[in-house]
Amino acid sequence: MGTSPILSIIENIEPGVVILNNDLSVSHINRMFLLMFGHVKPERLFQGNVLALHGEEVRGRMAEMLRLTRESKRQVPLSLKIFRHDGRDCYFLIKLVPLIEKDMTDEKICALFYDITPFITTERKLIRIPVTSGDEIHLLQPEEIVYLKADNIYSQVSTDSAEYHCDLSLGAIEKRLDREMFYRIHRSYLVNISKVRKVQRDRSECSVEVRGTETRLPISRSKLQDFLVEIGLK
Repeated sequence: MGTSPILSIIENIEPGVVILNNDLSVSHINRMFLLMFGHVKPERLFQGNVLALHGEEVRGRMAEMLRLTRESKRQVPLSLKIFRHDGRDCYFLIKLVPLIEKDMTDEKICALFYDITPFITTERKLIRIPVTSGDEIHLLQPEEIVYLKADNIYSQVSTDSAEYHCDLSLGAIEKRLDREMFYRIHRSYLVNISKVRKVQRDRSECSVEVRGTETRLPISRSKLQDFLVEIGLK
C-alpha cells in the first residue's frame, strides 16, 4: 500500500482558523481552533505577537513561513508542524493564505490548521510517519521505510524509491515504532530488519547492506552482538 493521499484526508477535516494582523497579532479565531489548542487561554491568543506563543525552535520556522507568505503575496503550500502538548506529539498541516481588505492596503494572513494526529498515531505507536519532500507531504507506512538517519534534531527517512525529511528526532521515532521491525544499529541509524540483505564484518568496522540501495550502514560494536541475535545469526 502506498502513501496516504493528504488532500483527500484534509477534505474531511474542519480546520482551525486564525486571522493575523499585519503586526502578527491575532485578529480572529474560530471555535475549532480553540478546541485544537484548548491548553492556550483565549485571552492570551489576543495578547501581543503570535510568535510569542511558540518555543524558540518552532518560532523561527513559523516566522520564516509567515515571511514567505507576505513576500510572495500568495498561498504558501501546506507545511507540516509538530507541537507537543500533554506529553504527546500533535501533528498539524498548516496552510497560510494572504488576505487584503477592500482598500487594498491592510494585509492580513489567514492560517488554517488541520489536525492529522489520528491518521499518524495511536496512543503509543506511530501508524504513519509524517515526512516531507520539497513541497509535498507524505504519510509513510513503517514497512515502506528501509532505514532512518539522525539529522541533528530531525531525521532523514529512506524508502526503496526516495528520501524524505521528518521533523521528529530519531530517538522519538524509535520509541514509537515496532521494535520487532526496527533496530537501532548505531546512534545515527535505525534500520528496518526485514530490509537487511547482508552483514559485513572486518577488523575495522561492521556494517549492513540493505535491499533496494547500495548504502552500507555502520553498526556500533556495542550493538553488534545483540543485533546478530535479533536477526537470527547467533
